[in-house]
Amino acid sequence: MQLFINLVPIILILILLFLRKHMLIAGVVGGILAIVIGGLSIEQSSDIILNGITSMLGITVPILYASAAVMVSKAGSIQALIELSRRGLKGKIIILAGIIVLIQGLATYMAGMGAGNTMVTAPLMAVAVGAIPEVIAAMAIISAVGFTTSPASTETALTAESAGAELTAHASSMLPYVVIFYLIAAGLAIFGVYKRGALVSAGQQEEKVNSETNLNLVKYALPSIALLIMVVSGSSINQLIGMTILTPATTIIFTAILTIICTPLTSNETCEALIDGSKFILTTLFSVGIFLGFINMVAELGVFNQIADLASRVPTPFVLPFAMVLAFLIAIPSGAFAAGVLTLILPTLSVLGLSSEAMGFVAIATGLGTQVSPVQINVAALAKGFNLDIMEVIKAQLKYIVSMLVLIIIIAVIFV
Repeated sequence: MQLFINLVPIILILILLFLRKHMLIAGVVGGILAIVIGGLSIEQSSDIILNGITSMLGITVPILYASAAVMVSKAGSIQALIELSRRGLKGKIIILAGIIVLIQGLATYMAGMGAGNTMVTAPLMAVAVGAIPEVIAAMAIISAVGFTTSPASTETALTAESAGAELTAHASSMLPYVVIFYLIAAGLAIFGVYKRGALVSAGQQEEKVNSETNLNLVKYALPSIALLIMVVSGSSINQLIGMTILTPATTIIFTAILTIICTPLTSNETCEALIDGSKFILTTLFSVGIFLGFINMVAELGVFNQIADLASRVPTPFVLPFAMVLAFLIAIPSGAFAAGVLTLILPTLSVLGLSSEAMGFVAIATGLGTQVSPVQINVAALAKGFNLDIMEVIKAQLKYIVSMLVLIIIIAVIFV
């Protein structure tokens, strides 16, 4: 009975969100109920909300990369890069869609995080093919799989620790599945473009660049190319040269310098474009932080721990799929940080003696759940990149994310 009572705020929040009410309205309703049910004081509730805002505004890397992506886009650099790619592929934009998805996946796997990379790759994809639901879902899926299996991520470290496995050994055991899921995601993007065609008119895309020579296009494209390389391979380049040169801060500086040198934007215009690029993501993070505060108020009731504990009560053959579904569902309202969701789920599962691979599949399910969460920064990054509302992004990819979850559960049950 207590679990049902504690679930009421979460249920109401989800209902209001699916009715397309603003996330803050849903959060306020859930937060007030949490105060009533849990007896939280006003002072305690206020601190929880402020901590939520602080935690989201402290995510500086995606803010920097979002600003840089807008800057190079306003300079025409992204459009030039896409036009070069189209010419190189002889108009076969379908292949480019799959390549961009794989770039997103590789960058996420190397960095251990997806949102910062999405800030750069989503605008590229938007200019290339437009807001195709399958493409958006593919980028979300490959990001979720990437950051929950990467040896550089907190999520993988938590999973390996809970399974009693060494980090690199756990990551290696999950790598074959990662390759499979990456290919599926790229295939989904290719299928979407093949099925719907590019939603962006090629004629419109080429208005400003179709008369340019390839040499000029390369010059204009250099800032976006450099930004993509530094985001995807910055750490590898630092290791290769034996010193740290490429950091998020220096990446932005180098990109801005190239934008001034290689594009028509002046130094003043470049600075203004960089600043303007931060407005959307900062506004989004602020609203998401408030909503996260209300979710954390609900979490004070212990409801997520109670839900996680249900996995220990089901018959042994059903523990893994049940745990994966629970992880996915918990991540929807509380998916700002997948690692935080895993800290609720994994301790219970570790007692049940699940294998390292089984724990890895639970982590992937959690990652997928975050991609239909209104408080997930990668979802906000996709919204920014494709110029959509957050709930539009969730709606566009929901059925594909759920289908992927079902597929992953089947694979986990068969092979683990």
